[in-house]
Amino acid sequence: MKYLTATTLVTCILTGVQGFTVPDEAAAALTFYDEMSKVGPTWANALSSWHCPTPAGSSNVSCDPCGVDSWWGNFAHLGCRGGTTQDDATIPGRGIVTNLHVTDEHITGPVPQQTCLFKNLKELDLDGGNLSGTIPEFLTTCFPDLNELDLSYNQLTGTVPAFISAIKTMTELELESNKLTGTIPPELGSMPGLTSIRFENNKMVGTIPSSFRGCPMMCCASGLHVLLKFKGMQTIIYGQLFYGTRMIL
Repeated sequence: MKYLTATTLVTCILTGVQGFTVPDEAAAALTFYDEMSKVGPTWANALSSWHCPTPAGSSNVSCDPCGVDSWWGNFAHLGCRGGTTQDDATIPGRGIVTNLHVTDEHITGPVPQQTCLFKNLKELDLDGGNLSGTIPEFLTTCFPDLNELDLSYNQLTGTVPAFISAIKTMTELELESNKLTGTIPPELGSMPGLTSIRFENNKMVGTIPSSFRGCPMMCCASGLHVLLKFKGMQTIIYGQLFYGTRMIL
């Protein structure tokens, strides 16, 4: 099978041959594959479907990562919902990569800055791997419109960074089952859209910050979901937080 590279794709674009995927997004996907497949075998295996030609019948061209069949693309773990809000996965988006879900693939290394190639991401899920290092600050500059960040079930260290609060569109923050230390940053209490945070099974200490008081994120109305561990027992708290409660995370 002949694999098309990002360079080949650009050549096709210049000659007027385009598929459903927005050309810049298609080039980004192929570049992401080229770079991440060199990181290690786990990434190469996870992205093994990221090659061209893509399946016949899913497009009118030979290389179309998004395709036309649904919002989940021809490349595994890649979704092209394109800014639409529908919940029906059988309806395609607009050829824009908005979802990257590389889940349970045992991927290694740090959280890759190569994800910044996808400038329109709404959901970045890299859970269920062996990622190491700290939570990087480039997430806030590369993905200012991110709705969901899931880095759970990895080997991440360091603290939960306050800069995450700069992503005002965030609704779900899932960092459970890592090796994170420190406390919950009070800045997270100012995130207006946050409805779910998960920190259980880390090495965090401290109390739930008072900044969560007063429901600035409408927690009582929207059902803020905080999954913590209190005294070794897993507790799910809906709607109301026990501010100042000592916690073991």
